[in-house]
This record gives sequence, C-alpha cells and structure tokens, in this order.
Amino acid sequence: RTALGLVEVTEPQPGERGLVVGAAGGLGILLVQLAHEMGAHVVGAARGERKLALARKYGADAVVDYVRPQWIKEVAAMTGGAGPELTLDGVGGPLGRAAFEATAAGGRFSAHGAAAGRFAPIDPRDAEQRRITVFGIDRVQFTPEDARRLTVRALDLCAAGRVNPVISQTFPLAHAADAHRAIESRAVIGKTLLEV
Repeated sequence: RTALGLVEVTEPQPGERGLVVGAAGGLGILLVQLAHEMGAHVVGAARGERKLALARKYGADAVVDYVRPQWIKEVAAMTGGAGPELTLDGVGGPLGRAAFEATAAGGRFSAHGAAAGRFAPIDPRDAEQRRITVFGIDRVQFTPEDARRLTVRALDLCAAGRVNPVISQTFPLAHAADAHRAIESRAVIGKTLLEV
C-alpha cells in the first residue's frame, strides 16, 4: 500500500522519465513496476549487478549503479539530458541529495526513504528556485480508510499478476536479530520476512 500511495501522490505519467533510487529494495522494486505500468520510462538506481538485474527484470527501462562516481551523469544521459521529471528516493542521505540535484526543473521529488541513515537534505529554497515539488514521508501516513483501500488495491494487483513483490529471504521469529542485521547490511534485495 505504501508504493500505491506514493504513485497516487506523485502521479507517474505516460512517457515521463522517472528515477527510482533504491530500485531493488522491497518498496523500490514495487515502485519500478508501478511506474513502468503507468507508462513512465523508468531508470532504476541500485548498488551492484545483482540488484540492477532485478530492477531490469521487473520493468526498469535502464539501470545505473549509484556506487559509480559518475552515476548522476549517467542518469542525465538516460533521461535525455534534462534529468528525470519524477524521482522516487528510497535511500536518502547523500545519494538522495544527488538524485534531487539530478531532478529536472519543474519536476517532482519524493523523499520517502532513509536507508542511508537520514532523509535527503533538501533546502526548500532550492526546491522553490527550481520549481521542484517535494513530497515527504508524511504523504504516506494513511488514514485507516485509505490504508484499507490501498491494501485491497495492492492485493488485487498482485492477484492479477500486475505487481509482484519480491521476497528474498525469510527468518524464524527467534532469529529476528539476524534479519535486522541482514537488512542493515543493505545486501538484501526485495523484502525480508519473519515467520511466526
């Protein structure tokens, strides 16, 4: 439901260029699929070939490894030189800030993730000067009614095979600490589940 809520708020458009930062994470891979289904040209940004391959598999039209020093220049080239009109940032920190800088003037930027330890530091004056609409994590704090509506829609999309969550590993509840260490290592693709 978080992914659906984000695309409702940010409204990916057919033919629009989009960037998903953290494209192989549990939320990011869903955003890649949803934006692609809505007709956007999606660039998936992730770390390492395994994660990039996953983003490609699930609908990214192009991928970029954000460990490479020139990754933002690569994003610009992949988006026709102007940068993405829509950036969905699930990483935050310096990577998120770089993705904000790459976003096209007049575009939209969702700062919904802080996997790097904090959200992307964005000065509202910078956003205003470049006419970039910034959406924060507050936009995915749903009322109970919206949460139910989005959950039903998400389940319908999954049942129809239009969206496929990726679950890369499961842990028994007694090993929850191991699950947290795996997530914190940022080596995980997709979701990690605890079995109860």
